[in-house]
Amino acid sequence: MSTENVPSRVLYQDLDTSFVNLWGLLRYLSQQSFIGRVHVELTNYSADVFVDGRETPLVHEIDRAAGTDVVEEAALHRLVLRVRESAGRISVYEGAGEAVAPQRQAVRNTPSAVTPEAMRSSDAKENDEATETTFVQEPTSRSDADQTIRLCGELIGAVEQAATSQGVNFAALFHRARVAWGDDYTFLDPISGLLDYHNSSVAIKGGNIPRGFVTGIAETLRRVVDQLATGDRARRTRERVALELARVARKNREAIAASGFKEQLDRIAGTKVL
Repeated sequence: MSTENVPSRVLYQDLDTSFVNLWGLLRYLSQQSFIGRVHVELTNYSADVFVDGRETPLVHEIDRAAGTDVVEEAALHRLVLRVRESAGRISVYEGAGEAVAPQRQAVRNTPSAVTPEAMRSSDAKENDEATETTFVQEPTSRSDADQTIRLCGELIGAVEQAATSQGVNFAALFHRARVAWGDDYTFLDPISGLLDYHNSSVAIKGGNIPRGFVTGIAETLRRVVDQLATGDRARRTRERVALELARVARKNREAIAASGFKEQLDRIAGTKVL
């Protein structure tokens, strides 16, 4: 059946961005298995988020002041930042036909007039293209950053091992914890597509360490452990988590201290680790 023949409906119309958190709305729609389009209209700017089930949706972003017209996943984070800064309206259209994004494009025209807004938007675009994210590069060497990212994967894997030993679905707990902290640490939000975890390995889009990386990961893992450690087995669960974390820490003594994760281990486990 062609998606063009699938009826669509207006789910929400002209929600005020002053009262609606766009990240929260997108997360809610994703959790409801929503299929459709979210339209955002600001002054001299509009964007359509095509929600079709993929982890990071495509966004058609039109910046009329800067003279840009793009369709890409990276535009999602720019859109959220823009909405936080500007008043506007959000409408939500449900239906498979609404979720069909136009062909990927990256058209950049010279603005008819050079304005402060156009300059700001152009600078933001160039920065996004250079880094592919809005991450702030921490003042560390490339090797230190790679080491911290690798260590992060192993620590998440340690908590996953503890969860798996109890027959618990770690992926579901980790996903919910990331969503819970997504407003405070944008890189954690699964819908942003900025952080990927699989099999004790973490990949960060662009490769740069985002601000608050260690704290954000630690708080997410602490939340997972709190969900694991319930009832009669709470103490035993925390001890198992501490054991798994200690194994990683002892194997990476210098890295764990340099990264800042060492100070977070007891907080994650809820008991003494080292």
